[in-house]
Amino acid sequence: MNIDKAFFPSLHLPSAARGRVLALLAVMVLGMALPAQGQDSQQPVTITVSKKKMAVNENLVVEISTSLPLDQDQFAGPAFEDFVVLGGPQFMRSMVSSYVNGKGRTEQKTTISYLVQPKREGTLYIEPAMVKSKGQKYQTERIAIEVGKAIEGQQSIRQMSNPSTSAQQNIHLVAEVSDTRPYVGEPITVTYKLYYRMNIGRLSVTQVPKFDTFWTQVYTEDDLPENKTDQRGYYKDELYHVITYHKVLLIPQKEGRQTIPSLSLSMLVEVGTGQYDYWGDEITRTAQHSVASQPIQVEVRPLPREGRPDNFSGGVGQFSLKTDLSKSKVNTGESSTLNLEVRGTGNITQIRMPEPTFPSEIERYDPKLQTSTTLGPNSLRGSLSEQFILIPRVKGQYTIPKIEFSYFNPDTGKYVTLSSDPMTLEVSGDDIANHSISQKARQNPAASTKEDVDYLNTDIGFIRLSTDLQPASYRPFYQRFWFSLLLLLPLIAIPVALGKRIYDASVDRNSPQAKAKKAAQAARARLSRAKKALDRGDYPAFYYEMEKSLYSFIASKLKLARKDASIDRIRQEVLARGADPATADELIGALEACNQARYAGFNPAQSETDYQNATRAIVNINKCIKG
Repeated sequence: MNIDKAFFPSLHLPSAARGRVLALLAVMVLGMALPAQGQDSQQPVTITVSKKKMAVNENLVVEISTSLPLDQDQFAGPAFEDFVVLGGPQFMRSMVSSYVNGKGRTEQKTTISYLVQPKREGTLYIEPAMVKSKGQKYQTERIAIEVGKAIEGQQSIRQMSNPSTSAQQNIHLVAEVSDTRPYVGEPITVTYKLYYRMNIGRLSVTQVPKFDTFWTQVYTEDDLPENKTDQRGYYKDELYHVITYHKVLLIPQKEGRQTIPSLSLSMLVEVGTGQYDYWGDEITRTAQHSVASQPIQVEVRPLPREGRPDNFSGGVGQFSLKTDLSKSKVNTGESSTLNLEVRGTGNITQIRMPEPTFPSEIERYDPKLQTSTTLGPNSLRGSLSEQFILIPRVKGQYTIPKIEFSYFNPDTGKYVTLSSDPMTLEVSGDDIANHSISQKARQNPAASTKEDVDYLNTDIGFIRLSTDLQPASYRPFYQRFWFSLLLLLPLIAIPVALGKRIYDASVDRNSPQAKAKKAAQAARARLSRAKKALDRGDYPAFYYEMEKSLYSFIASKLKLARKDASIDRIRQEVLARGADPATADELIGALEACNQARYAGFNPAQSETDYQNATRAIVNINKCIKG
């Protein structure tokens, strides 16, 4: 076989050149083999750190690695006297394959990791870790870490793992006021916005603000369409998720310094612990957190006395005035309607409408005030309208004087007076003496017509002359008590029977036997998913499902929260509920197998046995503990 052609089929070199290439190749192969010869001389246990110079508020990753056969009880971690341990030890096992001198070799590597943070500045030390394997002790080196001053704005995992600290840094409730120097009567808005950048849920109000010196109107969800979508906003130059939780329109009623009170909320927050489970997911915990907005001071300015008209309506904002007569020409006894409307933006609900002046020959009826308002982004818009029913008694031409409406414009700081044009009403026909408006017209002036004007003593209705009289003691059978009782009996009996059936079914569902059966069924369902994962060789998923199955079953049977379900507590509760020691040990063994898989790795050959033990533990505990 021609070697050079086998390795370099595309090269066409002279024989001398080919010799030099082959010699170079031999040297390269020999050189690559030399480091492999020294692998056995490497340290069996090594320690590494993510950095040797750091700030006091930074975090440090420490890893101890070894290829020696190792159990957890054969390992002693470093003494972190100068550090706070945020996470760990976490045991990770992997298979490493290598190819040396033509021979393949596979070995198991174990890595134990810690997440720590220095307690102070200065030169701090990570003391050696110790590993015991096959009767031999191995020790890592001592590592010095230079710790400097804290980095401004740096957030450590230790801070993040503290629910209170983390929530305070990542959740803010802010009150925003549209104007901090309004006039008396000038509408403003206060918006309570929640800025957050962590998972939150189950928000509830713990303190409702009371606006004693303000007229208020609360915005509804329909008034806040922007709150129906995910919004992003900046708080102190940092990007957050933001929702408008509460918004109120305020109209100050009193001058001087006034306080916008706080709104307080309570919520559940999900906080990372800085620790990770076997599958690489960070372990989180849920905590209750309260947040409150800061009170805000507003300076309410009085309305100026200078230039205030005598007919000032109390309106503060921007308004318009509209007037008109439905008919300018009528006959005596015929009605005409004066329409009066004030429209605009401001304290529309607190305005006094102007009062028109009418000639004495015209009879008029007090109108009904109609109000229509709409909440704007930072204001109140709307209209006030009145309709005066006018009925002239004497023919002639009459003038309704101009109508004036005055308000204060906060933008200009001045009063504004609006005036309508005088209106003329021309009346024809014969004069009407000694007349009045019918009761119908008085009750509903807006619907009044000419037909509603009746002469006195002509609005008496027809009187029925013939009657069908019966003795006072006479009562038809269908008005008797016994007849009503017969009708009611089916109506009473049917709901009673139906309620009893529903109650009996509810009792059956809520009986201890039913609850026990339900808990066992839920556990077996999870175990079924665990078995499927085991059959396909997905061992992490298998132990995850089995652990969830066991703990959910325990929570149902023993009424224990997950945080309270320690191994010792579970054993104690199981024995107290009547389980024998063997059954308790069976359950504890299944739980410890799951913990071993999560934190120290698993043995595939043992997984089938672990499954059988867990199944048997659930069945036996369900038999021993009722309810």
